[in-house]
Amino acid sequence: MFARLIALYSRYADAQVAPGPVGFARALLRASPGLVRYGLWGRQIDRDAVKRALGLAGPPPDGVLDDSWFRGQVQRGTGPITIVMPVYDAFDLLPEVLARIARHTNLPWHLVLVEDASADDRVRPWLRDWAGRRPADVTLLENATNLGFVGAANLGLAVARNRAGHVVLLNADAFVPRGWATRLLGPLEADPRVASVTPMSNNAEIFSTPKICTGRPIPPGAVDTIDTVAAGLGRVGPLPAAPTGVGFCMAMNRVFLDRVPQFDRAFGKGYGEEVDWCQRTRALGGVHLCQPAVFVEHRGGASFGAATKKALVARHNAIIAARYPTYDLEVQRYVRADPLLTPRMALALAHAGVTARGAVHLFIAHGMGGGAEFALEAEIAGAVAQTGVALVLRVGGTQRWRLELHHLRKTSMAATDDLAVIRRLLDPIAQLQIIYSCGVGDPDPVALPAAMASLRRPGRADVMAARIHDFLPISPSYCLLGADGRFREGAISGDPAQATRRPDGSPVSLVDWQSAWREFLTQCSEVTVFSDDSRVRVAQVYPDLQDRLVLAPHRLRVPISSVSPPRGPKPVLAVLGNINAQKGAGVLRDLARHLAGDGRDNGPALVLIGNIDPAFGLPEGVACHGSYAPQDIPAIAARYRVSVWLIPSIWPETFSFTTHEALATGLPVLAFDLGAQGEAVRAAPNGTALPFDPDADLAAIVLQALPGCRRGTQPQRRKRM
Repeated sequence: MFARLIALYSRYADAQVAPGPVGFARALLRASPGLVRYGLWGRQIDRDAVKRALGLAGPPPDGVLDDSWFRGQVQRGTGPITIVMPVYDAFDLLPEVLARIARHTNLPWHLVLVEDASADDRVRPWLRDWAGRRPADVTLLENATNLGFVGAANLGLAVARNRAGHVVLLNADAFVPRGWATRLLGPLEADPRVASVTPMSNNAEIFSTPKICTGRPIPPGAVDTIDTVAAGLGRVGPLPAAPTGVGFCMAMNRVFLDRVPQFDRAFGKGYGEEVDWCQRTRALGGVHLCQPAVFVEHRGGASFGAATKKALVARHNAIIAARYPTYDLEVQRYVRADPLLTPRMALALAHAGVTARGAVHLFIAHGMGGGAEFALEAEIAGAVAQTGVALVLRVGGTQRWRLELHHLRKTSMAATDDLAVIRRLLDPIAQLQIIYSCGVGDPDPVALPAAMASLRRPGRADVMAARIHDFLPISPSYCLLGADGRFREGAISGDPAQATRRPDGSPVSLVDWQSAWREFLTQCSEVTVFSDDSRVRVAQVYPDLQDRLVLAPHRLRVPISSVSPPRGPKPVLAVLGNINAQKGAGVLRDLARHLAGDGRDNGPALVLIGNIDPAFGLPEGVACHGSYAPQDIPAIAARYRVSVWLIPSIWPETFSFTTHEALATGLPVLAFDLGAQGEAVRAAPNGTALPFDPDADLAAIVLQALPGCRRGTQPQRRKRM
């Protein structure tokens, strides 16, 4: 017990949660109810609760979803407004940009167009014709020479100040949706302290979605679909303040505009002028907001091009930094806190709904790494390549659910304890392919099957599937180990480890457990297993699912080259992988003790290529390499002069990447004759399947097999009885 506390404190100190013995003692006190429950019942849920209390449950999610964004009313303004739009080139965009203003602006409006001596000689005649047909609604200014964006905007603002109402600065590459104006003006009219309001967009710096500060194009017309979701984002309480507005589409309070009537000409062709204006109005008591209830498409760079924009941004950022030394830090803090996380995720899912090429994959997974995560990463990559997007709903974190959106090497994520919030976020996705990957670590795994099934929407073409990466769908003991920590073939039904309790303490029998999972699995179009051994075990419990079982072994993560057997009389036995109790940490510890007590100089050396659970101490003579990349296995094997591999796992693995990686080196591989690892070594010419007896000295069985695996001899493969 003392050794386990020392190991636990070591992990706690490494996590830097509140380092030091006093902080550890306080955290341990918070964790004590879970420790007691774990001691009484040995449940995974209580172990996870202890880890969370000690801050060892893994990295926290990016942020927690706030359902207040779905429960309030969207503020609406009454106008009138004056829209100021500088125009330089971008001829191909103008017809739709202006048509959208005329068609979708739902307040009394007047548009001030400032044609800034475009290089494209088609622009000015076309604008004259368009404005000439709307003399009461449009004022067209024509510059004799190009003044740059700031100069053109200032001319438009001067005209706007002679008209009633607030002002909206709008780029000539911004596409407004239906009913945008009342929603954008609402916060401005509701609070006189608000100096500017900016909508969310696909390209609006800190107001961008799906990813903050990352622009991404959207398909033509997608703005309207995404804005339909935005229009429902009415927050209970005030909108969070931002360090600046973004000038592609920025409503400006007339009171503050009268006090700071122009942009600074130092920003010339543009970029940064709105930041300067916002900082000056902040000094006057102004507040700047984003209105997520409006989504406006922004093409970005249409007037200048990406290279010119990059140079302008760099030059003008230097001006901002010199004038407002704390501004950059404020932006960084805003990005880290991301007060718009919930609407950003809501609009990101709407974005995914309009850009996905077919059904969107939604994987249900844990966040604990291992082979299931390797397989999941490959599936995510395949889904993104196929449809452009993939979703992962993870369990077992500080919040029960963590939703991840994967798209083009970018990932957005947010967490919640409320599955109803997740269902609301998923609503814009036309079709889901819901795939169970692994639910180990979920606080209420007997309720997980029904929760996953509830993600399937009535009237939609959603489909479900399952991957058997472990045996959680069969038993609470997902590795099928008994209460004594050992696997016994056929002993599942009577072992106390196969029963569990729900978070409220109510008991769950194995019959109840399997009934809940059967209900989910029977709704799956297919259930994928990764070894024939797993197929047999699943079919024994759920014989009615045999026709849905699909055998599809994994491929190696990377190609593994062969290794030449080392020369010399002393064999080196290497254990491959990260080793915990079920992976054979006890076997490895006992093996090390056997070898340490042997005393023979020519006895085998032992090395661990990976890591071991700190609760299992190893003698000093055992080399521990630590973490490794699969592609480095051959070089590491050569470095340590490995002559024999050992896979010490004591549970019937569903698939063993390490076994196949070890076999690929061509060196002899030992593994106990159970599960996928036994299946793999029995099928390989360099594999040896060791007899497995849970009550035997398994380390001694390994040592007995070593003489037959020495260099220059053919390993004797044992047939499974």
